[in-house]
Amino acid sequence: MENKQHEKFMRIAIRLSEQNVLQSIGGPFGAVVVKDGKVIAKSGNKVTTSNDPTAHAEVSAIRLACKKLKTFDLSGTVIYTSCEPCPMCLGAIYWSRIETIYYGNTKADAAAINFDDNLSMTN
Repeated sequence: MENKQHEKFMRIAIRLSEQNVLQSIGGPFGAVVVKDGKVIAKSGNKVTTSNDPTAHAEVSAIRLACKKLKTFDLSGTVIYTSCEPCPMCLGAIYWSRIETIYYGNTKADAAAINFDDNLSMTN
């Protein structure tokens, strides 16, 4: 896939993250699942609107892609995310067999705006 295609899909993920913030839907995260150069599914973060802590953009997009393709095996697909996937999302990407991940911001960027996935539990 050429760079212009990668840029196109990454821009969709970024636009979804921006829409989430502008519409107060959720955190600034978006994800797009692509197969053979076509968008299969896309989603923004839906944690706060669905009261579901697993409804991150990547997991939501994976769920939609699986439903559309009627399979849990997303081999041959690529995911574009506005931010480096958290451990949960990385697990979902792994188990769905998505082959490649492209992301915009890093987990350090997310932590800088109070979206930190470092575990700090107290007794």
